[in-house]
Amino acid sequence: MEGLTFEIEGINFTCFRRMTSTSVILTYPIPPFTTIRGLIANCLGLPRFPDYNAQLILQNLKIGIQPLNLREIERNKTTEICKLLKMIEREAAVRPKPYSFPSAPLFKEFLVNPRYKIYLHGGNLLRKIYKKLQDPERPLYIGQSDDMIDITELNLLEIKDTYSNQINSVLKGIYEKCEIVKLPYKFSEDGRNLEEITISIPQSFPLFLDEEIKCYQFGSEYVCTY
Repeated sequence: MEGLTFEIEGINFTCFRRMTSTSVILTYPIPPFTTIRGLIANCLGLPRFPDYNAQLILQNLKIGIQPLNLREIERNKTTEICKLLKMIEREAAVRPKPYSFPSAPLFKEFLVNPRYKIYLHGGNLLRKIYKKLQDPERPLYIGQSDDMIDITELNLLEIKDTYSNQINSVLKGIYEKCEIVKLPYKFSEDGRNLEEITISIPQSFPLFLDEEIKCYQFGSEYVCTY
């Protein structure tokens, strides 16, 4: 079985907006699975929503994620305050001129130079993704459209399914000594409904478990993919 690994680094600031954030925009500590699929869709130049059917093939990809500088990310997390001004035009018969209605201040979290290792397998696109990550069809970013990234350490390799109690990636479910996060996972076939999964993020890698679990061996690393 063939697998693909690569590292991504956010250039300066990155924000993976939590779905429930409103006036205080919080960030997930790692890119959601939907964000990784969006990154791959950009490198392949797939059509964007609402022409969503072309991207459904990416749902077959299995994805593993490992934060490479988690402690540094948490230590350097920063918050920016901004104020949005909205100009709302009223009818001339009611109001002689436009009036501005400033919104409340917004606070937004940012991750500073986050780095992650991504693991992929499944489907028939790995070799094409490997090629296009080196020469993408569109600019690559994660989070917001101006959160540009660098991609390094790109490798195609043979992997195998196995069992291990030493895991080098985030895991589905709830485990001790981990941060528990509910992440966006994938969209429905019409692109309108979003499925989430609960993920445990170890504070260091590998995470040592009391028993072996099903995973995939990428070189010397044991990875859970979803």
